[in-house]
Amino acid sequence: MIKGVMKARNMYLSAVLALVFLYPNICSAEAKKGLLVYDSIYSSTVEVAYWLKAIIGIEQQLDVKKLDQVITVAPYDYVIIGSYSKWEKPSPRIYKFVEVWKDELAKKEVCYFLTGGDWDETMVLKAPGSPVKIIAGRNYLFDIQEKYPNIKPVVIGGFGGRQVMPALQGSDGFMIWMLEKLSREGAHWVGLEIWESLVPERVEVFGNEIRTKILGLPPLADVQKYRGFWDSLQPASLTDPSKKKTTTLVTEDGGTTWVAKDKRPYTVKQNSPKIYYSRSRIKADLLTTAKLLEEWAGTERITLKEQRNASYMKYYHAVKNVGGKDLIIYIVEATMPDDPGNVHVSFRSWDKPEVRRPVEEAIEKAELLLWANGRKVDGR
Repeated sequence: MIKGVMKARNMYLSAVLALVFLYPNICSAEAKKGLLVYDSIYSSTVEVAYWLKAIIGIEQQLDVKKLDQVITVAPYDYVIIGSYSKWEKPSPRIYKFVEVWKDELAKKEVCYFLTGGDWDETMVLKAPGSPVKIIAGRNYLFDIQEKYPNIKPVVIGGFGGRQVMPALQGSDGFMIWMLEKLSREGAHWVGLEIWESLVPERVEVFGNEIRTKILGLPPLADVQKYRGFWDSLQPASLTDPSKKKTTTLVTEDGGTTWVAKDKRPYTVKQNSPKIYYSRSRIKADLLTTAKLLEEWAGTERITLKEQRNASYMKYYHAVKNVGGKDLIIYIVEATMPDDPGNVHVSFRSWDKPEVRRPVEEAIEKAELLLWANGRKVDGR
């Protein structure tokens, strides 16, 4: 009896000692070490970086460092790379950072995020002398992902940002001026000292995805409490206190009159001499939307050519022959982190009004098909 008790006690003590010695190793294996490295000019990316740290968890081992402060990525299990947007992609310094550490980064869990520019990932830009291309939000990250294909990002984010007009320098001021001249869908910042396109929900979704996908933590339920990292009392205009920093210009008469709204509408119809543009959203997923567009293309004898395909979007050139000439409808379907469960779809034609009427009719038929069976989502 005594021998049995002694044996049981010794086994218990051995188990306790094993836990004492092994516990630190278990903890260190589970607690991932992260680096959030950013590049910033006007400090918006800095604000977002610390905002993300708060969402991911102050208690987490996450170093937040400006690019110049990083001499190695070796100690980290995951690396978050943040940048402002420069000519529709991350900054040149971010490219240099990724180039230097590409082999190490390819072995780690990596995330990219971008501030600045527009957030609407159904946007397509047509600029003189350049090919038509898809822009905005996460689309600005295509280039860096294609240049470094061995780095497989776990999460990507395109948040929008902030423009403080009096502070813009050199090429940045020129870029804004050029976009104002080229814009066919409204230059929303005109007449403002500060304009903000950032969508707070996108930052919050990004932070929570890092919690769940990399750290294995539950999403933060009260995530909105950290918006103070971004919100401020700085006005949109020093001369007109009624103006909002999130102002969006909308036209309903082809561009003759523009109306300011506090938030960008999801449903838009614009018919002007320069552009035919229609945008809406439906309750569906990307696959369902793609099948509906294929059905429409077959009925209308349109050739649907896929240009881009990502986890959150598809971009097409829909070619319709009108009077022996091929006219292109630029179509984007995209899901938005801030509007879960819906797909946003945009159609654009830059052909002249006198030749594009068959295109307009085709777009109207496409939308009727997309909206059928109660799929259309109204509001905003």
